[in-house]
Amino acid sequence: MKDKNKVIKRIVNSLNANDYDSAHKIIERDLKRFGEDEEYYFYLALITENLETKRELYTKALEIKPDFLDAYINRGLVNNELQDYEKSILDYDKAIDLDSKCALAYNNRGYTKYKQGDYEGALKDYNKAIFLNPKFKMAMDNKAQLFLNVCMEDDRDFSEKYYLSLGISEVNSGNFPEAIRSFDEVLKYNPKSDLAFFYKGITYHSLGRDKEAYECYTQALEYNKKMTDAYFNRGQLILKENPKEAIDDFVSAIALDSKFIDAYYALAAAQKTLGLYEEAVKNLDKIIELEPQAVNAKALKKLILTKYLNR
Repeated sequence: MKDKNKVIKRIVNSLNANDYDSAHKIIERDLKRFGEDEEYYFYLALITENLETKRELYTKALEIKPDFLDAYINRGLVNNELQDYEKSILDYDKAIDLDSKCALAYNNRGYTKYKQGDYEGALKDYNKAIFLNPKFKMAMDNKAQLFLNVCMEDDRDFSEKYYLSLGISEVNSGNFPEAIRSFDEVLKYNPKSDLAFFYKGITYHSLGRDKEAYECYTQALEYNKKMTDAYFNRGQLILKENPKEAIDDFVSAIALDSKFIDAYYALAAAQKTLGLYEEAVKNLDKIIELEPQAVNAKALKKLILTKYLNR
């Protein structure tokens, strides 16, 4: 396996350098020896210029390995270039069956639909690709080209979901100012988006802007009173300054999710701060019941029992 991976890496490096002669030698000499047959045909197809031969090689790879995702995607491209659009669509359909989150397969199928004149279908696939990968430049460019050539209106529902997905991606990447801008875009399309307010709250929370975070969590809960994490996050935000109000939020979170261990622990910590030691121990016991190896809960319980309850 290690030898094969090294061989494939050498092939990829040669292809990136446009050195197809070297790639061909490595495929014939080394991959044929260390790799699987389907890999041999797949990489041989990559360096083949003749489209019909290229398609035959991908087909051979798929005959050996029917779940070879990349081979379906690449054969779909070849079929597209051969203007065999129906077969191209079938290849991308199969790729999506194998991986329903493959943004590239949706993008490529969208392009084939565009070539067929199925503009609504193309837009739907481009939107799906962008939704799966909010920073997928190829899909964005394809969509822009579609709008440039065809008079169409975008789907407002997609735009809302796209900016929400983009904002979450920015939060995960630590790009908080960009995330806030994305969530503000969501709210232009849907001023009552509980998720936009919730994630905007997380963003402000991460930036230490507690007042704005509190307002966003509260707004999210106004539109969705069953948002467990919003109760929990808001409770954590105000735990030090207002433990009584924090307790109410943790209790609300637990009422919605009776196995929410972090909420039980936060509740117990707030109760300890207020001197509600018996109640805190009961909630720590609930954690230990749910998770017998809960080290932090056991340690806090021992502290309360020995220091405050003299047991």
